[in-house]
Amino acid sequence: MIIPPKNDYVVNKFANTNNELKEIKGEIDEHQAKIALAKFLRANLGFTCQMISGITLAAYQEIVLNCLFLSNYSMLIFTRGGAKSFLAAVFCYLYCIFNPNSKIIIAGPTFRTARFIFSKMEEIITSKEAELLEQCMPVAQRSRRNDMWEWEVNGGKIMAIPLAGEKIRGFRANILMIDEANWVDKDMIEKVLMPFLVSPQNLGDILKTKEIETELIRAGKMKEEERTPQFSDIKMILLSSAGYTFEYLYTLYRSWLNKILGQEEAEENIKYFIAQLAWNAIPEEMMDKTVIAEASKGGNLSSSFKMEYGAQFCDGSDSYFNVKKMEECTLRSGEYPHTLLRGDPSKKYVLSIDPNMSDAPNADYFAMAVLEIDEEHEDCILVHGYQGIGNFDYHVKYLTYILTHFKIHLIIGDSAGLDSFISNCNTSKEFAKYGFNLKYLDFNSCAENQEYIDELTRVKREYNISDGRIVIRQPFGVGDFLRKGNEHLQICIEYKKIWFASATTSNETAFNTVVNFELPQDTIRQISHFQDGKDGAFTTLQFVEIQDKIIKDTKKQCALIEHDITSKGNISFELPGHMARMNGPDKPRKDNYSALMLGVWGVKQYFAMQKHNGSRAQQAMFIPHIIR
Repeated sequence: MIIPPKNDYVVNKFANTNNELKEIKGEIDEHQAKIALAKFLRANLGFTCQMISGITLAAYQEIVLNCLFLSNYSMLIFTRGGAKSFLAAVFCYLYCIFNPNSKIIIAGPTFRTARFIFSKMEEIITSKEAELLEQCMPVAQRSRRNDMWEWEVNGGKIMAIPLAGEKIRGFRANILMIDEANWVDKDMIEKVLMPFLVSPQNLGDILKTKEIETELIRAGKMKEEERTPQFSDIKMILLSSAGYTFEYLYTLYRSWLNKILGQEEAEENIKYFIAQLAWNAIPEEMMDKTVIAEASKGGNLSSSFKMEYGAQFCDGSDSYFNVKKMEECTLRSGEYPHTLLRGDPSKKYVLSIDPNMSDAPNADYFAMAVLEIDEEHEDCILVHGYQGIGNFDYHVKYLTYILTHFKIHLIIGDSAGLDSFISNCNTSKEFAKYGFNLKYLDFNSCAENQEYIDELTRVKREYNISDGRIVIRQPFGVGDFLRKGNEHLQICIEYKKIWFASATTSNETAFNTVVNFELPQDTIRQISHFQDGKDGAFTTLQFVEIQDKIIKDTKKQCALIEHDITSKGNISFELPGHMARMNGPDKPRKDNYSALMLGVWGVKQYFAMQKHNGSRAQQAMFIPHIIR
């Protein structure tokens, strides 16, 4: 579905350009020829794109580009593989060429997301076929800094920026482009990003024209209704896959759609545009049929398929973990705690570990979750996370970072792989430096009734923080832990016993507090390797963005989990079948969900130990009586 902007003046402005050019007869001078060529190229963006960059656009791409040029507020809800980032890159350089002095800001939930569109633009401009385009945008006019990527073009700029800190509030632009908009919260869009769009690019011309026409009206040479129509050139472009109906993006989608359809009053001379394209609306040659066939094996009516490939918004009611409830358990911008790089010295924390030792690009993550304990309300908050693939040494260094920056009072991990990991940690130079030596608590946390009470009595006696005896091995495949653990997480979400930290990047006060935190070099080495596949410079800003993203990733993974019972009666909690079968480096994963489930289970055991007084449980018994 493509719903174009409704405004006859604007739509018709370029509609007859080709016909007008056909009417030119005889010879024209060089100045007129330049004007005619500019009009022709602007009216035929597909031809222009092919001529200057060697790219042949599909029909739908040319239609979308034209609508982006004509509209003030645009939203592209595309299937995965629909090339929305590519179209965004093409739009950026074409718009700057035809509109001198334009300032475009590209933003996203992370700086890496914003840089992706910028990198796509670089890829096009530096290709062999883009010789003419490179003359318009010389690579020498491009700059890359830790806090901004910038390209000067035609008197204006294209800037990719991070969404964090006080500095971004000083930016001004006439075009704002937000990639992965569904991952950017309402406060960030309304309070930080939209104020970028403060004045139209051609404000000087508008004011000058208004002044001249006012004088003509005073002189009686012009009527008020004959004023030149003024149309704002301010633009906001949102790029995203579809999400859930309770999220902010859907609120904007419905509002803009109602204005387009005339069901809601729109501001005068403001144009709206929505392009909603599912996988079967894309030309066949552009969509890999094997990908769709694999994705649809899980059912083309599943929420995940409808959102990822069908470009449809869903209510999330079919998820085992209620998506809307998880959103209600997420602290809002400005609420404490936000995502943390180091813990509050007055708080206690539980650490959960879902270990994976493979360093293959398509391996599962080695995941960890840090939960802050709220002893007053007996609940917990996810405040920090880790997801990594790579050298075993990296995971050891990161665990060392967590232990030195958070007061960890309990560790719980999947027994499959935990022993070898803890053993290597205990013999590492990192642990030796701080005198760490972790020890186990043999604890059957799935025991019931009196057996569970006996386990608590023994474990509470063995539990010793100063001696490092705080680690619980939790077998996943023994007994009914998977059922109990997932049911407990489900209940915690339902009754708000698990909370998700607010985003630091959308909280200026919180961000400015942590941004000057100096990262240990070993941590920088690890997280930069995981993010970019190489060791190198890594900023606190990027670390903060990663922490905010891990919180969102964790909720997204939980939302994808499906509960099923096999033919043999075994209970499983897995990703949808088509996702579980994907095996590339970018495959969907569920390791953050596993770490969260383990962590919440660990918090339950921690509170049980703290409350246990060592007494035996009273047994209910039936005492027979002889009736005479």
